[in-house]
Amino acid sequence: MPIAVPRSVLGAGALALLAVAGVTPGRAQDSVDGIDRSLTTAAITPEARERETRTVEIGVYDPHDAVASSDALTLEHVFVYWQKPDRAQLKRKFANAARQGRALMLSVEPYTHAADWRAGGNRLFADIGRGRFDREITDICTRAADFRGPVYVRWGHEMEEPGERYPWARRDSEGYKTAFRYFVSKCRELAPAARYVWSPKGHRNLAAYYPGDDVVDAIGIPVWGLQKMDVDYWGRERRFGEALKEKYQRVSRYGKPVIVAELGVSGSADYKRAWYAEILDQQTYRQAFPLLTTVVFFNDKEPYKWPLGYGAPDWRLDKAALKALADRGPKEAAELAD
Repeated sequence: MPIAVPRSVLGAGALALLAVAGVTPGRAQDSVDGIDRSLTTAAITPEARERETRTVEIGVYDPHDAVASSDALTLEHVFVYWQKPDRAQLKRKFANAARQGRALMLSVEPYTHAADWRAGGNRLFADIGRGRFDREITDICTRAADFRGPVYVRWGHEMEEPGERYPWARRDSEGYKTAFRYFVSKCRELAPAARYVWSPKGHRNLAAYYPGDDVVDAIGIPVWGLQKMDVDYWGRERRFGEALKEKYQRVSRYGKPVIVAELGVSGSADYKRAWYAEILDQQTYRQAFPLLTTVVFFNDKEPYKWPLGYGAPDWRLDKAALKALADRGPKEAAELAD
C-alpha cells in the first residue's frame, strides 16, 4: 500500500515538494503535451494535477545517515551488491524510508560470484540467463515487494562505459539487454508494483544498450559538477543545467520520466552555491527539462578515484545545505507550496 510523503522544501529557494501518494504501475499521460509523467507529482495527486507548475522530487543517497531525519527529502537511495547484500544496512534504510515517508530506490549492482566480484564478467550475462542468479533476484525483489511505499529498482547502471569497475559494463550490448529483460521479468513476478529504472552514464552510445519500452519505467542518469575538471576541460566553470542538458537530450527521446539518479557537486563554496541555486530553481525544470521528475543527491565521498589525477571528489552536502535541510519543516514547506 503506498504511503503519503509530507510536503516539504530543500534549500532557501521556492522548491516545494508536493506529497507523493498512490503510485501505481500504470502510465499517466499529460493531456496537454502527451508526455508520460507517471513519476511526477502532476500525474499522481489530484491537487498536483490542478497546479500549472510541476515540482521535482528530491532524494538522497546517504550511507552515513547524515540527513536521516530530514523532512525535506522524499526518496531514499540504497546501493545493493546483489551477490553479498549488506542486510543490516538494508534493514536500517528500509525502516528510515518508511518512518520518514520516503520512496525507495534500490540500485542493484550485479557483480559476479567470483571472490573479487569482478572476475568472470564475460560469463555474467549468460549465467544470469541460465538462472544462476535467481536466488539473488528473489531476495532483492521480495524485499522490494515488502516495502509499503513506492519502490524504484535501478539495475546494472552505467553499462555503456566498458572498464574494470563494473563487470556488467561491457561491449556486449545485446547480452546486457537480454540480462536486463530477464531481471525485470523475474522481479516483476515478485514486485509487480515496483518501477524499473534503466540508468546509463549518458554517453553517445547509450542507445545500443536500451532494453525496450516494456521493461523500462524511468531512466536515470548521473550528473557530476567537479570544478577543477570543468576548468581543465571546458576552460570555465559549468552550471548544473549545462551539465544535465547533453545527457537529458540523449535519453529524452524515449519519452520516459527522467531521474538524476546520482548528483554530486565538488569545488569552492561559490561554485557549489551556484549549482545548488540552479538545482533548487523550479524554472530550471519546468522550461528546459519537462521529463525530469527526481534529483537524488550523492551525500558521500566518491568511493573510487577518478582518472587523470582528480582523486576521489567529496560530493557531500556542505554545512549550509545540511542546515537548510534541518531548518525546513512541513509547516514552512506547506506555506511555500501554497
